[in-house]
Amino acid sequence: MNEQNDKRRIQSMVYSRQLSSTERAYVVYNECCPPFLNQLFWEGTGYFDLPKWREAVKIASEANPGSRVVVKGITALARLVDTGKIPPVIEVDGSSWDGLGPEGAPARLRETLNPFEGPTSEVVLIHGNPLRVVFRTMHATMDGRGTVTWVEDIFRCLRGEDPLGSDSRITEFEIAATFQKKGRKGPVPEFIAPTGMPQGDQPGVIWRRRRYPGRYSNVIGQVAILLAREAWRYQEGKFRVAIPVDMRARVEGLRSTGNLTNLIYAEISPSTTPADVSKDIKRQLEARHDGMIYWGDRPIRFLPLWMLKKFIVSNIATKNRTGRYPNSGVLTNMGRIPVYSGGGFEGKYTWGIPPGQEYSPIFIGMCNGDDDMTLIYSMPNVLASRERLETLMEHIQQGLIASNTDAKKG
Repeated sequence: MNEQNDKRRIQSMVYSRQLSSTERAYVVYNECCPPFLNQLFWEGTGYFDLPKWREAVKIASEANPGSRVVVKGITALARLVDTGKIPPVIEVDGSSWDGLGPEGAPARLRETLNPFEGPTSEVVLIHGNPLRVVFRTMHATMDGRGTVTWVEDIFRCLRGEDPLGSDSRITEFEIAATFQKKGRKGPVPEFIAPTGMPQGDQPGVIWRRRRYPGRYSNVIGQVAILLAREAWRYQEGKFRVAIPVDMRARVEGLRSTGNLTNLIYAEISPSTTPADVSKDIKRQLEARHDGMIYWGDRPIRFLPLWMLKKFIVSNIATKNRTGRYPNSGVLTNMGRIPVYSGGGFEGKYTWGIPPGQEYSPIFIGMCNGDDDMTLIYSMPNVLASRERLETLMEHIQQGLIASNTDAKKG
């Protein structure tokens, strides 16, 4: 009897949390279009001390057990449970890679992680000029800000500091319920893509990174308008962007590695200005729309993964056939991510690859430097073909530079 009680007590101490409906869908996305991961890069100089990195990851991951979880259980009973296993630290060669796209990248970056067996997080030290460190986490277990929480503690440990730690078990549904009681209906797939109709049948996504000199204001508003104009070059139709919002700000002092992001939306018309988009975002945040969860999301917890996968694959096929989507794209601005250093590595710049998925026509991640800005574009191959993505990137660059020049003149 005492042994059974001890076993129950130990099990109750192990970190675990509910696998939310959103995270359940992300597990399937990783099967449909791998790798569905957060991949955050720190570029810099110095050297890699592999034993130091492995020790730092060990300590930081103990303080942030969300970095060691795997999926256990079925349907609504599924949970993310700490395995206690240390996320791996791997060294690879990247001396011939420019970091501007997948071409020439280390093969490791094309591999995905396993949500059921683990690891669901890893650190890859990439040798080259510059040195690059990439922190790879499954989106089914962490969002971008959650990944940064883990990364911050790894660098603290590299510098000999104590990790801050995070062991919150709260889900996005639970945090949303603390400040918003209203929900919303699922979106109707009626919005057009920025690059016209899908062409071809090549699966998967392509990503590109571009770095623009100068400082830019209201980047989401500007890029939303530029994307809409690009879409209307191909066809008439409704245009709407989805904007992820980190709900951690709604709970003072909350540190979590989990998925605590929800979406708000901005619909664009030919008369909409970047300032209008900014005002709309502010209005929605004041009205706490970031806490409005889709009513239809909750039943996802009860669907077997094979059924959910069948539904998602069918949905993607329908969108590719009709050219109409729940959103025209996703725009996320990570702002100024701290440039961490430690263990002989001196960080100089940060950026990340958005999780690849074919559900949205485009995903653009943004991050700011001291005197420049980086945009990372991710797009399904059927929408990027025939150099349409390259054309879109060129037009966005021209629009941002022109807007920045006009602002300086004003």
